Amino acid sequence: MRGVFRFRGRTDNGRDDNQKIILSDRQHELLSEEQAILERLATALDAFPATEEDRASLTHAVQQLGELFLLVIVGEFNAGKSAFINALVGAEVMPEGVTPTTAVINLLRFGERQTETMLPDGVIQRTFPADFLDEITIVDTPGTNAIIREHEALTQSFVPRSDLVLFVTSADRPFTESEREFMAEIREWGKKIVIILNKIDLLRDDQSRQQVIQFVRESVQRFLGFTPEIFPVSALLAQQAKSVGNRNPGERDRLWEASRFEALEQYVVETLDEEGRIRLKLLNPLGISEHLTARYLKATDDRLAVLADDLTTIDNIERQLNLYREDMHRQFAYHLTRVENIIHRMNDRGDEFFEETIRIGRVFDLMNSDRIKNEFDRKVVGDTERAIDQGIDELIDWMVEQDLRVWEAVNEYIDRRRLNKYADELIGEVGGQFRYDRRALLESVSKRAQEEVDRYDSDAHARELSLSVRNAVATVALAEAGAVGLGALVVAAASTAVVDITGILAASILAGVGLFVLPVKRRNAREDFRKRSAELEERLMSVMREQFEHELNRSVGRITDAIAPYTRFVRSSQDRFESLGRDLKAIDDDLRSLRHRIGGDSDRPNIPPNPEPEAATAP
Repeated sequence: MRGVFRFRGRTDNGRDDNQKIILSDRQHELLSEEQAILERLATALDAFPATEEDRASLTHAVQQLGELFLLVIVGEFNAGKSAFINALVGAEVMPEGVTPTTAVINLLRFGERQTETMLPDGVIQRTFPADFLDEITIVDTPGTNAIIREHEALTQSFVPRSDLVLFVTSADRPFTESEREFMAEIREWGKKIVIILNKIDLLRDDQSRQQVIQFVRESVQRFLGFTPEIFPVSALLAQQAKSVGNRNPGERDRLWEASRFEALEQYVVETLDEEGRIRLKLLNPLGISEHLTARYLKATDDRLAVLADDLTTIDNIERQLNLYREDMHRQFAYHLTRVENIIHRMNDRGDEFFEETIRIGRVFDLMNSDRIKNEFDRKVVGDTERAIDQGIDELIDWMVEQDLRVWEAVNEYIDRRRLNKYADELIGEVGGQFRYDRRALLESVSKRAQEEVDRYDSDAHARELSLSVRNAVATVALAEAGAVGLGALVVAAASTAVVDITGILAASILAGVGLFVLPVKRRNAREDFRKRSAELEERLMSVMREQFEHELNRSVGRITDAIAPYTRFVRSSQDRFESLGRDLKAIDDDLRSLRHRIGGDSDRPNIPPNPEPEAATAP
């Protein structure tokens, strides 16, 4: 089965004109495969999302598969582009001059008569009855080095639409720096470039001409990485030969031979036959697609590099939070042990007190409850109340300080990442929404962290935490905490044992049985004191551990919640761009394979990375 290739053009009277070219089975297969790959690329660019200009470039490339062959003429102004076209056509259809005469794009198409029409997009359409224009549209572009910079913008925006580029350079100033830069841009779009070395009539002899040709060829190979086809011509002599015509055959032939225009004319008219034009037509979207694929593959790699650093940032924060937990637990154990030791020392003093106090020698002292309680407070309790309160206050202050410190550390870490200039430079201008979303999230996280630090009231936080612990202890001690310190609660609970013991001993002695039960009462009093003290100690430690874990989890949770939007963005973006990268890489491989089968390996751009320009002068 053979496909139909429809070329859409426009006749001189403005009517649409469809030309049908029957494709071979192989050409039809290649066309179908190319359209499928371009559709996949369009989907990938939408998912990125790509810029409007890049998506429009791909759309135009697809549309151009059905348009007339586009032969684009580029070069610096005064290189003789318009003269070259006039020589090719054999008539003055393009304006010429020593100043930048071509300020807009000119389309030269076939027409039964010579016309000039301004199209809605500002492009000038010219028609002329030249046979080869029936299947080829010539585009005359503004000079790339024109004083009016808009000229260059017009040229560079039109080049991606070309099927073949003829780059006109002047023999008296060949391959200038600006020409090298512009030719590199054309090659990035994957365009086939043929170099026209114009004005060879200005060179003295064949040796000079060969030197210039060799200079251009070696310069292109050196700086742009491909071997060009070069046609040395004199458009001026070719125009003169055609204008002389049959009036003076001898002069015509002399001028025509000196112009060396025949080889170029034969290339344009004969080499660009139907098969050649179809091949270049199929290659045209490949160049644009390869350019866009390479661009967005690089953008994808750049973003994944930024996201990898972001993931490292998130991992570092999570690792720091884990270390923060471990360090807090380790230091909390130290603070807890300090409080435990205070209670243990009080218990030891209690053992000694009961051993010395509850004995026969102090029977009458035991009858005086107030005296015994005062002695208990002095010898056993001592500064226990103050020491417990001080130890717990230090613990609470430490927890509050560490909480603030970790917020400050995270804030500084995120802020450094937010201000990372490297990331913004890496992303560039391709699909800038990623950069804005990422920056907004980082700024949001940084703002949240800074607000937490700014409004952090250490004293209020400490009071809240202290009251929470006191209330928990007081509930178990069946007392109202109020403004009472933790030390007072512990001491009050332990001292009840003395009240009970002195009351029992007084009643026993008055009943006449006290002397016989003192050893038992002493042991029971000590055990009861120990039991109550141990219960209070256990509860106090339990409450402190619970409050510590609650505060630690709350601190870590607030930080985790603050960076959660950033974390979700980074991980979801990484998944998305890894998937896009795989799709684009598969598309790039398929484009390379298709180019090879179409027969355009030599046309694929092969520019050395960041070629360093060196001083070069024409001979």
